Amino acid sequence: MLVIFHIGRILSKGKKFLDALFYHNRLFVLTSFLFFTSGCVEPPEYNDGLLENIPAIINEPDFFSFSLRAEDYTDSISYDLEFSSTNMNLLNTSLVVKDYSGQASDSTFIRLYNDNVATMLDFLVNTNITAFSEDSVLFTGNPHRMEFVGSEFSGLVDFQILRQ
Repeated sequence: MLVIFHIGRILSKGKKFLDALFYHNRLFVLTSFLFFTSGCVEPPEYNDGLLENIPAIINEPDFFSFSLRAEDYTDSISYDLEFSSTNMNLLNTSLVVKDYSGQASDSTFIRLYNDNVATMLDFLVNTNITAFSEDSVLFTGNPHRMEFVGSEFSGLVDFQILRQ
């Protein structure tokens, strides 16, 4: 009888222990869930896929793209192009600047150099603009390097070169 009473008491304490453990475990899980779901901040949603002040580059033998969404961007960066073209090819170049917020006296440039380090194109970026050109490689040379010189540039710039 004493053994049964002792086993019953141990089981009773074990049940209370398990109940208390389960209660604290549920409380911990609930608190953790509330902390992590209410404490998390989502990253901003960009409709164009660009992060601010970080250029997006595509550099292929027949295509080059430079896209930048900037806020007071001041930096000079250049990219060696992987372009391969012949004198028979045409180059389609496009430049789109949107949401520009600066002054007409700002001095942000996009420059394109050929294999001889001669300037092929030199765009002053100081307003919203959409520009397109088609040039023969025979006259301009093969694009070799693109340079972006930003001086407190704010806006979206999209520069592309396509070989035909």
